[in-house]
Amino acid sequence: MTHNSLLPLLLKAGAAHHHKRPQSPQNGDVIRVNRGLYSHYGVYVAPSNHVIHYTGATGPDDFNGIVRETTLAEFLNGSENFSVCNFPERPQTDSPLLARKKGGLFQLWQLFKAFRLKDYHLYSGEETVRRARSKLGEGGYNLALNNCEHFAVWCKTGVKDSSQVDHILDIITYMLS
Repeated sequence: MTHNSLLPLLLKAGAAHHHKRPQSPQNGDVIRVNRGLYSHYGVYVAPSNHVIHYTGATGPDDFNGIVRETTLAEFLNGSENFSVCNFPERPQTDSPLLARKKGGLFQLWQLFKAFRLKDYHLYSGEETVRRARSKLGEGGYNLALNNCEHFAVWCKTGVKDSSQVDHILDIITYMLS
């Protein structure tokens, strides 16, 4: 699955946060590790080299997700590579031309995605970590509505967004319209 939505009308952070290999992540960076069929996201905490993310109470193989602060090694779960997500100062939307052309359910979905951006605010690294820590111990993990990407993007931007979920919904709503 690609990280960018198939037909993004969303911001370039969420539907298209850019990724680069970090030399060393900064405090409050949203980091991503590729896990094959999906990507896992968290908020990097410096200088402790920790990550705050949705994970299982007893580790990454426990799927009863809660927000925990773990070591970077536990976040990576055997992977050697990760990337840093870059977010724009202001949300960026693409032309709604394709949505207007297609119409129906797809157009409604694209309008909803654009509406979510009203709460977009790019938080500093320190504020991003503070927001992440405010959720420590929180449960309520939901693959479609409240996953690790929703959490990490919310910490950085104030918008609960998952490009992985959006990508699937883009395809479904496009096909149904």
